Amino acid sequence: MLLSEPGPSGFSFEHIVSLLKQENAKDICAIQLPPEMKYSNYFIIVSGTSSRHLHAMAHYLIKMYKHLKTDCDPHVVIEGKDTDDWLCIDFGHTVVHFMLPETREVYELEKLWTLRSYDDQLAQMIPESLPDNFIFGMTSEQEELATS
Repeated sequence: MLLSEPGPSGFSFEHIVSLLKQENAKDICAIQLPPEMKYSNYFIIVSGTSSRHLHAMAHYLIKMYKHLKTDCDPHVVIEGKDTDDWLCIDFGHTVVHFMLPETREVYELEKLWTLRSYDDQLAQMIPESLPDNFIFGMTSEQEELATS
């Protein structure tokens, strides 16, 4: 279960997801970041049907944020305004990436953030080494010939 941390404005993670659904965002992926990240609480990755759709969703979220924010809420940071395939808005507690499906396939942000625990498990595994005399596919006679 995702834990929401709305700011004083009430522009919470859930509010963002709801607005994205209203704007027909495709393939919404919401990722709760680990607490040690301290950069943001959530990443949301969505696809749009066109460059125009991406920009329309992003501008709608910014418009709603400005309408609901208070003086103590942070200013939003938007990246990729001049691109056709990617936009990113940083709301402080939540970062939203808007991507065309083909761009999303290239960068695979979901894997970057969701496979982290799997990578940690792999790093903790004890490496197994093969015996010094192991040569795959050789019989003991062939092995003796190869070592002499």
